[in-house]
Parts: sequence; C-alpha cells; structure tokens
Amino acid sequence: MVTADLSVRGQILETADRLFYEQGYNLTGINQIIEEAGVAKASLYYHFPSKEDLCVAYLQKRYQNWSARLSQFLKGVEDPGERILQCFECRSQFLLETNFGGCSYIRIIAEMPQRTEKINHQVIINKEKQRQFFKTQVNNLSGIKPGHASDLAQTIFLLFDGATMQSQVYRSIAPMKQALKAVKALF
Repeated sequence: MVTADLSVRGQILETADRLFYEQGYNLTGINQIIEEAGVAKASLYYHFPSKEDLCVAYLQKRYQNWSARLSQFLKGVEDPGERILQCFECRSQFLLETNFGGCSYIRIIAEMPQRTEKINHQVIINKEKQRQFFKTQVNNLSGIKPGHASDLAQTIFLLFDGATMQSQVYRSIAPMKQALKAVKALF
C-alpha cells in the first residue's frame, strides 16, 4: 500500500529501484512492481508510459542517491586529492553495504544486449557525471599540467569503474584497495 510520505509516483519508483537492483531489469515485471507498490496499473502507466521510461527514472534516481551519498561522505573534505581518494572509500562502503551489488548502471546495460536508446543515453549521462567529478578534482590539483589533467582524470575514472566491477565479481573490496593504491601513485 502507498505510504503517506511517498507519492504514488515515488512509491512506484522506490519499488522499481529495489526490484531492479535486487533482481535485475529483465526479471522484474510490471505486474510485480504494481503489486509490490500497491498501485493501480493505470497509475503506473500515468507516471511511466513504459517500463523503459521507468528504468530511465530509476537510473536518474540511482545517480541522485549516489551523488547525495558522496556529497555527504565528502562533507568538510576540501583537498581535491583527498576528495578523489575518499570517493573510492565511499564506493567501498557502498559495495559492502549492498553485498557487492556493484554499479546499477552497468548492471542494467549488461542485461540489454540490444540497448534501448533512452536507457543507454541515461547510463551515459550518469557515467559522464561521474567522470566529470574526477575531472573537476584533477583540475583543482596543484602541479598538474593542463594537458595531463584530462588523461589523469580518465585514468582515475577507469580505475574507479574497473575496481567497482572487479569488486562485484570477486565479492571483495580488495580491487578497490588496489585501485586506491594505484591512484595514490598517480599524483
């Protein structure tokens, strides 16, 4: 049943968020979302014309949640190098809390060999925002040559993404720790 503190749209999105992350996109049916959210089918389709539209909203919500989590984690951390390192620590905590569930964006893409344009576009937007975080931090590091900054940010982003996926595969934060060591050696 819809709780008082969530709108119908919010209840649908919360339910889809949980189910898509736990079960995956392909194994989660619209009828299951409707039943578990306690809403009418018409309500779901009023707010989300298709399962694809619901997935795009899910991906947007996942990014908002990650961004808020990271902002809270970095509260009071001003040094750009330390902000980069703490981002890896934040991800490590997330991986432990989610039993190594990994990146929700990659999980969705991995399920879709024939990617839909809307979903693929949203994943790219989310990944580019993550990449931009590292670019901003690297650009604020002292002593980094402008031509080198872009490559360094890209390398850090690849280490972050790769370590996230390897942690998911091995169900261990050891890859995150190794990536963190590699990042420390870069600057």
